[in-house]
Amino acid sequence: MSDFFQFIPTLTKNFAVISTILTTAYSNPVLAEIPKWSTSATDLKSPSQNLASQPNPTAPSLQKKPKPDPDYIMPPRIAADEKISPFTTSLPLNNTPISHLTKWQFSSSQTFANTANSNTFLNSILKLNGRVIESLTRNNIFTVDQKGTYFQLRSVPLDRKVTTRTIEPQTLTGLEISMSLTADCVFPGTPNNQKCTYTPSIATDRNSIDPDFLAPTRVLQTSQPGEVVRPETLAFMELPGFQGGTSSQPIGLELYFPNSGAFPGNTQSQESKVEREEENNYTISTTLSRVRQVVKANDTEAVMGRTIHGFTVFFDDENRGLNTAIQAGAQFLPDVIPELKGSENAVNSNINRHLFLAANNTRLPSSSFTIYSAGVGRAKSLTPDVTSLSQVPKGSYHSIWLGLSPIIDRSINEGRTFYKPTGPQLVTSKSGGEGGQNSNIELDSAVNQDTFSTGNLQNFYAQVYLSFLQQEANFVRESIYREEISYYPHLSFTGNWTGPQDVWRYYAGVITSEKVNFYLGGDYTISTNGWSFRAGAIGYTNPDRDYYSQIFGNAAKRFRISKNANFTLSTFFNYAIDRETRIGDIVNNSPASELAASARLNWRIVSIGVTYYFGDILPNSFEDRLLLEFSIRPLQTVSFSGYIAPVDQTSSRSLYGASVTWQLNNKHNSPTLSLSWKNQEYDYGNDPFENHLIVTDNIFTVLFRLGK
Repeated sequence: MSDFFQFIPTLTKNFAVISTILTTAYSNPVLAEIPKWSTSATDLKSPSQNLASQPNPTAPSLQKKPKPDPDYIMPPRIAADEKISPFTTSLPLNNTPISHLTKWQFSSSQTFANTANSNTFLNSILKLNGRVIESLTRNNIFTVDQKGTYFQLRSVPLDRKVTTRTIEPQTLTGLEISMSLTADCVFPGTPNNQKCTYTPSIATDRNSIDPDFLAPTRVLQTSQPGEVVRPETLAFMELPGFQGGTSSQPIGLELYFPNSGAFPGNTQSQESKVEREEENNYTISTTLSRVRQVVKANDTEAVMGRTIHGFTVFFDDENRGLNTAIQAGAQFLPDVIPELKGSENAVNSNINRHLFLAANNTRLPSSSFTIYSAGVGRAKSLTPDVTSLSQVPKGSYHSIWLGLSPIIDRSINEGRTFYKPTGPQLVTSKSGGEGGQNSNIELDSAVNQDTFSTGNLQNFYAQVYLSFLQQEANFVRESIYREEISYYPHLSFTGNWTGPQDVWRYYAGVITSEKVNFYLGGDYTISTNGWSFRAGAIGYTNPDRDYYSQIFGNAAKRFRISKNANFTLSTFFNYAIDRETRIGDIVNNSPASELAASARLNWRIVSIGVTYYFGDILPNSFEDRLLLEFSIRPLQTVSFSGYIAPVDQTSSRSLYGASVTWQLNNKHNSPTLSLSWKNQEYDYGNDPFENHLIVTDNIFTVLFRLGK
């Protein structure tokens, strides 16, 4: 079994000088969740190469030797970067893995789609300064003190808006009513030998037709019933066709209703359609982080203290005052310096790998920014009696984390609802007539409490005309879904015990959003004889659509077929217990539970997988889905992958897609170009004609990454 640390003795008679940390260590087959930290580094050289050239002991001294430090065998000194294993200095910094070798990283992605705006995402980190100091005390405590200051610039989501338009073809029906009634005056105070109007003069203002619903919004009244009609007005009204009086004396009713009702479909279409527009907006976050990791080793064990101070500024931040105050105060919180007792025995060079795995196996809130993180890890060092992997002692790490986590405020509102004419307005039929005493015209007029009829009026003249209208149009309804993202303080306590075959983690915390949300959870993972199992649960006091209680687990069995091939069977589930199903006053179920079975074959450069998701077994679960995946790596720097889902009943689904990734060389930070494409479908159910409403889009993403 290889060692992490190798302590090389000097020629000093009574003390050993530890100079280097080696990279080689046994592998750990557990923990699918452990980040793939870089483990490629050059073994450190011997002390004779680390230290300055030593004087020839047989030559006369030309200068006075420095006085030795009474507290140190090896006083604190800066270690060369290439002589420190990156495995021992790797850690996650705001979702970005770094080590002491990280100088800078930059990645940018651009997404193109028909139904969404083009988005550019940036993520970069720059090391401002850093060094690793090593020392060995007189009581045989070897210390590696790693410090670094990093600047990060990153795009973070600000808000999202999805506008859905349902366009339904309809045929509008309309009505035009024109009528008037004049006769000998019977109103009090009017001369008997004159004629009066028995209807008010009311006309629809055709310039006031509502453009959305095609309904009149203004009616003009220019005269009252009982008004004496002038002779020239009477003469004009008796001309053929409806005459609503003269411009100086309007008479009668002229009402226009372009939309008095509608029925589905028209001659242009009998099928509805859906349009979807998605707009994503990002803001820029800048983070300045100070990282310190102190590792100490004695003859029996090693300890680690890891501290991160971070200060993040968002260009758009609704909680800028609170977030700034908390971050400013947290900068004065202390660094963690682990305690370790010394002894007369030499330092044990066989440092337990699980010390570093446990630190990096800590559960960190996703998509969050660290303000202050402080933790202590501990692991027994390896001894000669450890002869198998199962005998390696566990490592532990316990920490407190303070940061900023995203809270998403969602809403669903109605947008515009309107008619959009697609053809001219036509008269489908018209009828009516006019005349006096000797005609067959009958008309009743009700004015206030009085009713007047052609049957009891003398010398009347009536006009009655009706026109039935029709117009083809689209009925458009908009629904607007919004997400607004803000960052709130989040305090978490977490820890784990990591062994060669199992990991136990616990986590508890509180998110101080508008509704304070406490949570408690844990999970356990074990791997043995080709089997791996994982189970866990987490509960929230105020669950919402992002932070909700759930029970999860998986099981897998790996079969070795040959030296270059293996086959894996697995199953997994996630049961969302109390995820919020409402957005405001609207019920909007979003699947969160899942139950699936999977199989995968890895053979040389080819990998083939099949996964089936079982719907309607767990509450609020994804629908049935069959996913087939394929990938091939013809070169170490080139890979192709693709997938197809012949069965997928979810409302938002991707039926097929593909990607290609190319690296300049086979190193972690070598320039990388990735191109991906997926076909996306959005299912909106059936329209009134029982047609299936589906919006299809092709989404392309270009990603470029490089670093040093």
